[in-house]
Amino acid sequence: MIQRKQTIFLVLSLLAFIPLFLTPFASFDLGTVITCSVGVRGMQGGCEFPRLMFIIMQILATLFITLTGVTIFMYKDRPLQIKLCAWAFLANVFLVGMMFLTTARISNYFGLPNDAMNYLFATFIPIFTLLAMWFTVRSIRKDEALARSLNRLR
Repeated sequence: MIQRKQTIFLVLSLLAFIPLFLTPFASFDLGTVITCSVGVRGMQGGCEFPRLMFIIMQILATLFITLTGVTIFMYKDRPLQIKLCAWAFLANVFLVGMMFLTTARISNYFGLPNDAMNYLFATFIPIFTLLAMWFTVRSIRKDEALARSLNRLR
């Protein structure tokens, strides 16, 4: 059934994750009038930084969105749904790590002090989606346990 609790959690995590592509998750000042913004798609504000970190973040974000979208429609195969959620969770954890690694590398690249980086609201989006994925896996496991208990009663 597509209208179960875990579907709601998956849709919420998917909808919450989409603004991460549109908004920057960190910004910093270069000491002049230039303010640079760091997002998953790259840097805005006239700052240059090697693109490899952003390509990896885009791949991880796309992987998370794809796995979450596919998981919504795998409601008949709960063990596969749990595995897909685990892979999406793992991609999201790596994305969070890459976000903080990228901001640390940018800080070192421009010679900024550690407190010069301002983390914006979009930094917390993957953390919210991690919680939603955890609730999803928990709900799927409850459904699986209920289905197994009903099979024992027959």
